[in-house]
Amino acid sequence: MDMKERIRHNMENYIKAVTDTGTEKERNNEAFFTEWFKSQEYFKKNPENWGLYPIEKDSLGRHVPWGLLKGEGQDTVVLVHHSDTVDTQDYGKLSHLATDPQALMEHYAKNGVAMDAGSKKDLDSGNWIFGRGVCDMKGGGAIHMALMEEYCQKQDFKGNLLLIAVPDEENLSAGMRGAIHLLKALKEEHELNYILMMDVEPHERKKDDTGVLYQGAVGKLMPVVYVKGKLAHVGQVYSGLNPTNLLSEIIRKTEVSADFIESVGNTTTMPPTWLYAKDQKQVYDVSLPIAAAGYMNLLTLDRSLRDIFKQLREICLNAFNAVIDDVNNSYKRYRDISGLQLPDLQWKPKVLLFAEAAAEAERDAGDVYLEAMEKMTQHIKKAIASNEMTLIDGAYKMIETTLEHINDPSPMVIIALAPPYYPNVHNQMLAEKSKPINKATAMIMKYAKDTWGEAYEMQDYFTGLCDLSYAMFQADDQSISYIEENMLMWKEMYYIPLETIRELSMPIINLGPWGKDFHKYTERVYAPDLLERTPELIDRLLKDLLS
Repeated sequence: MDMKERIRHNMENYIKAVTDTGTEKERNNEAFFTEWFKSQEYFKKNPENWGLYPIEKDSLGRHVPWGLLKGEGQDTVVLVHHSDTVDTQDYGKLSHLATDPQALMEHYAKNGVAMDAGSKKDLDSGNWIFGRGVCDMKGGGAIHMALMEEYCQKQDFKGNLLLIAVPDEENLSAGMRGAIHLLKALKEEHELNYILMMDVEPHERKKDDTGVLYQGAVGKLMPVVYVKGKLAHVGQVYSGLNPTNLLSEIIRKTEVSADFIESVGNTTTMPPTWLYAKDQKQVYDVSLPIAAAGYMNLLTLDRSLRDIFKQLREICLNAFNAVIDDVNNSYKRYRDISGLQLPDLQWKPKVLLFAEAAAEAERDAGDVYLEAMEKMTQHIKKAIASNEMTLIDGAYKMIETTLEHINDPSPMVIIALAPPYYPNVHNQMLAEKSKPINKATAMIMKYAKDTWGEAYEMQDYFTGLCDLSYAMFQADDQSISYIEENMLMWKEMYYIPLETIRELSMPIINLGPWGKDFHKYTERVYAPDLLERTPELIDRLLKDLLS
């Protein structure tokens, strides 16, 4: 088979192995890759150079398929893609055709399916392949596989290629976080020198004739804000403090706040937005809620967690003071209107990071607190494993357990970090190591322009979350401790081996085919890009770096 046939063949077989995110079906990638590795002559002769690496403490028992093609020398390029895809529910009655591109497109063409004008135009053109996973991202994975097949046949191959297909990217990136240990083990066993991690996430285009490469990946934080109020009957509302009032003020001061927008190079982040917020009441009664909590989505390019939490703490303090002022003004008017002689209110703002709250609980309750947290942690782990609780509910439980062991009964705000956490990364963080990458990408961009008349632009950051966030980490030990101390459920149910990532740090490139409508029933990939141009650019990039 030629390259085009290899890619199409691999992709069609790959997408038939259904790997719905967050389900046991993700393990279908194991049978698929086992069969594929065993079909390659190189891996038949070198069975020790491929395997299924178990993800530690994974509730679904998932593995990371990997294959190491060894040539001459130590320089190694890591070819990474994710094997999980979103489910096919959006296809409705056609979900059985979602993983059969030819049958799906024939049905679309013959029977007519409601779709926007752009999708219909692409369907009629014959230049686009439709189907679940053809774009995000088994099409890109098929490119890597086809290149590995070709390189396996070379007699004078220089360098090494390490293919890894990680599960769970669409959820918490358990596959990539677990694969870090695999990368370290292979590095030590085979004395590898990692010079690049290359992903093949599809790219979107502003102009049809301009492709996109990425030399960085956006970061993501999930700050949790938990507000403990003061309980009171609604008939004595001034004797309590309503936490929903305070949480609402915090939300108002942060929702789509331009103060959090970052712009670096040619990339600008979206402002933060709140994904969930509510009181913590379990039943109806005529008292104020004792607590309210929520979490927000916040994207980063260059800022540290410490810097962002400092800003968030200041906002929470300002919100707390604003609410106290509002309540005091209302209370003053109430006294004036009622004519009653009542004592002044004594509310004072208190905002703690989770690490500070935990330290206060340990100071006040000692081992009793530590034992309670351990018991609660084990309860949360079992509840999450049996789908009786979500990670975020578990996060709330940990904060509540901490608050129960703090002697101070006054209202307060707790700021914590919940999974997932994606560090922002950029090749500038590894300036010296990135020089050969910069030269090689400039070469292939020129080649694309000269050969196909197609321009490629280098974007500083891939703004869709991706596994490249775990290819490098340059923060110091103090910053790592800051993350660990404020991340809820750290090491018990969620863990990032930051020290190991820092040790392995390598430049990154995302070079994938042009795609549209990821996660929709009109998901599609541009066939000339998938079958011809992207694989040729990757091939030239690899040869330049490994020669």
